[in-house]
Amino acid sequence: MKKILTNWKHIPGVHCGSVAVRDIVNFYDLNMSEELCFGLGGGLGFYYSKNSLSPTRSIHVRGPWMESGFFNHFGIGYTDWQYEDDSEKAHQLLIESINNNVPVLIQTDIYYLDYYNSGTHFPGHIVTVCGYDDKKQVFYLSDTAFEDLKEVSFEQMKAARNSKYEPYPLNNNYLDIDLNFKEVDIKTAAARAINMNARYMYNGTETVRGKSGIEEINNWSEDLANWKFIEDWKWSSRFAYQVISRRGVDGAAFRWMYRDFLKQVEGYCPPVVKLGLAGDMDIIGLKWSELSELLKEISEQNLVSTQFEEASEITNIIFILESNFYSKVLENPELCKI
Repeated sequence: MKKILTNWKHIPGVHCGSVAVRDIVNFYDLNMSEELCFGLGGGLGFYYSKNSLSPTRSIHVRGPWMESGFFNHFGIGYTDWQYEDDSEKAHQLLIESINNNVPVLIQTDIYYLDYYNSGTHFPGHIVTVCGYDDKKQVFYLSDTAFEDLKEVSFEQMKAARNSKYEPYPLNNNYLDIDLNFKEVDIKTAAARAINMNARYMYNGTETVRGKSGIEEINNWSEDLANWKFIEDWKWSSRFAYQVISRRGVDGAAFRWMYRDFLKQVEGYCPPVVKLGLAGDMDIIGLKWSELSELLKEISEQNLVSTQFEEASEITNIIFILESNFYSKVLENPELCKI
């Protein structure tokens, strides 16, 4: 049996999670941009990890609950990532969902997706399952910037969904989506999402991936000068550059994507205009972009760079700018009415 969701339409975009959410809400006849989906999910975050595997130092610049947060901020009931120990059961759940005309968000490691031809593990990459073919033993996926549907064998899918590569091992992660609503209150959802994202960043939040928040930016700033002492300083620097500017982040560690979200909700949410939040986020994005280019430059040098101190200083400025941004949001009563 072969089944692909009727009227499924994938529009290529920038970031895996926000593209997947956008495709799904538009499947249910809600017309939203990728930037709007990212911001309404509270997409900003920051993790800093020290690992035993190379790169031994890594960052992650996206919030932990963007996809589930998107649905939760509309107040339609609590939705969160689910995990399944039994791979055969996880496989059957995908089949059942497609048979019920429900697309499924899943997390994968691109190392096991042949169409990427990647020699690097990257667990947590989000795709949407929108069909399957029992005879060919494949699932059909919509994936970020690819225009056509991708075929992934059942065996590849099993491996991709169960990657144990650190620091973010997978366990058949999938999102149980409830879209039993027809009207969307952008005004309420935007205020709720902006406030919650600021709260998570300013106060920090613990997740299965570790801690996300501005304090982790501060920790990274303090540690960056010591990167010249680690063996894989070149690859750690290159990887950080890629995470900030190249790996589906629309440049500047998602901060410019969030800026564009803020611009789109200015008509719904007057405090965004009053506080000048889009302009502030643009400045923050400029500093992230500056840091990214410096890390790229460092990664291309043959000798250990003396510029790690400069990178540390720029990161400290980012920490201060983001601290001021989130505190401004949290001090505004209109954005605290959740």
